[in-house]
Amino acid sequence: MNIGDLLAKAAVRFPNHTAVVFKDTRLTTKELLERVYRLGNALLSLGLKKGDRVAVLLNNCHQSVECFYGLACSGLVLVPMNSRYSAREHLYMLNDSDARAILLGNEFQEVIASVLPEAPAVSWPICVTGQAGEGMLSYEDLLAKASSQKPEVEIFDHDVINLRYTAGTTGQPKGVIHTHRSNVIMVFNNLMEGLRIQEGDAIALTAPITHASGAMILPHIVRGAKVVLLPGFDERMLLETIQKERITTLYLVPTMIVMLLAYPELKKYDLSSLKNIRYGASPISPNVLKRAIGVFGNIFVQGYGLTEASMPMTLLLKEDHVLDGSEKKLKRLNSIGREVYVATVRIMDESGNLLPPGQVGEIVVRSDQVMEGYWKKPEATAETLRGGWLHTRDMGYMDEDGYIYLVDRKDDMIVSGGFNIYPKEVEDVLYSHPAVLEAAVFGVPDEKWGESVKAVISVRSGMKVTEEEIIEHCRKHLASYKKPKSVDFVKELPKSPFGKIWRRKLKEPFWQGRGRMIS
Repeated sequence: MNIGDLLAKAAVRFPNHTAVVFKDTRLTTKELLERVYRLGNALLSLGLKKGDRVAVLLNNCHQSVECFYGLACSGLVLVPMNSRYSAREHLYMLNDSDARAILLGNEFQEVIASVLPEAPAVSWPICVTGQAGEGMLSYEDLLAKASSQKPEVEIFDHDVINLRYTAGTTGQPKGVIHTHRSNVIMVFNNLMEGLRIQEGDAIALTAPITHASGAMILPHIVRGAKVVLLPGFDERMLLETIQKERITTLYLVPTMIVMLLAYPELKKYDLSSLKNIRYGASPISPNVLKRAIGVFGNIFVQGYGLTEASMPMTLLLKEDHVLDGSEKKLKRLNSIGREVYVATVRIMDESGNLLPPGQVGEIVVRSDQVMEGYWKKPEATAETLRGGWLHTRDMGYMDEDGYIYLVDRKDDMIVSGGFNIYPKEVEDVLYSHPAVLEAAVFGVPDEKWGESVKAVISVRSGMKVTEEEIIEHCRKHLASYKKPKSVDFVKELPKSPFGKIWRRKLKEPFWQGRGRMIS
């Protein structure tokens, strides 16, 4: 079984259902499959062969979906590129992956043309949207000339389907190898529990589908549901879309939830069609989550995963999002849920021993959804997949009922005076202050303690708060050594290309010239 097989089955079962919507374009499942096959055949006719890597640099659009599955159906390997990256970052990914072709949006023609002379493996630059410039092939022209029949390529479940690059927060990004099997299992895990997708449902995707939100596309299409793509996150556009398209499911990162809650016109929209809000990609403050449940209702599902082990590895289901239960049930709002059916998730110490409930260690995973390894990096692969477990570098613990609590990133832990401090714990307390809109906590150099705790926050519109008030608030809710020693106020916190608050970008200036970011 491969990903192309799933899409083909959906086209048989739901040929006339609307599968993908982007602006004024609406494609039925049958129309989508025909365009997917045309693209696959067009690329093969150029001279590309099974296993060749093809980069895709597109903002959210219906062609993005066609490219993902057109490559999969023809045995080609997708290399999704990030629209926010620089020319040099694009060049690195093209050369590291040995990409032979690139499918790109019109808005990226200039930047890609500037680096193509340094990317000798790329033989076919193809402009997907807009007018193709000099030296570029036209996507629509290629599709018009190609067959709409299934490409004649035999694809096995162990064949590579994509090469996804990590965010590169430490060193150069690493290419993460996934197979058709790992992607089929990902679809299965998304369908098994959590959202309970039904025929006639509709999901709105605002985050880049080159990242985690793209995992939501096929689970909806195979159930006869509609995928509505938006060019980006805009509160008004999203709320209007929910109302117009009768959206049943949202896929959001916590930052987006915070922004929706703060949107002054939220209550004027008809959001009665919503049945699910799936969130993940970064930790969420329990206080933010409680406010969100109060506004939207008990329709939240949290998923945990990473590039090396696609979403979801764990799920915190709707029935776990309770505000009026026992102390044990209330505590579960702090967790990332329990392992999904096709995954084993455990906690491990530095010596490779699995830890009992309640003890903090590294979250490790076994699953057919886990990567095959890192592209051209055998040593990094061996380190991350040692002992038959994927080592996530996320720290956490498990309770007696199997719920896993994310403490923080292993690399983000602050060591102050010999004590371990996890930024997320401090951030959760900061979010409980009524004036705090967003918060980030990290360690900065301290001559006496090695590192001290610094907080950077943005304040809610119309509110005021001082550094002393923030520190005193934390003192009331945390051990004294965990409270911030200093607080900076900014208008907006920096975000990664995927909408996560970027702690590292805030932290770097304080560690310049030291060679590393720990003491």
